[in-house]
Amino acid sequence: MLRILSSLSYLFLLLISSLLLFACQKSSSEELILTDNPAVVQTWRYPCGPACDAAAWVLVMENGIAYEAINLPADFQRDEQPVLVQFQKTGQKNSLNPGTGLEIISILKIRPR
Repeated sequence: MLRILSSLSYLFLLLISSLLLFACQKSSSEELILTDNPAVVQTWRYPCGPACDAAAWVLVMENGIAYEAINLPADFQRDEQPVLVQFQKTGQKNSLNPGTGLEIISILKIRPR
């Protein structure tokens, strides 16, 4: 009898643990919600050595923060073009010395404003 009660309590704990595990998981069909950030496209020049200049496409956000946009589509490579952009921060900076010194972002979506 004691053995049956022990098995039942074990099954009960297993059932409760399973329910809690499944109840706490996020739905895989949940879509990532991103907001469009207003920005302006600019070209920034920087030294790449003693006798050369380089340029990078930069997105300047409304709050003044600027990011280097390495995957800016050709259709948007125009100075002072206002855009709405969704992006992901990479946590990296350009490896060229000194580069722009800005954090590199990966553009997910972009459209004219």
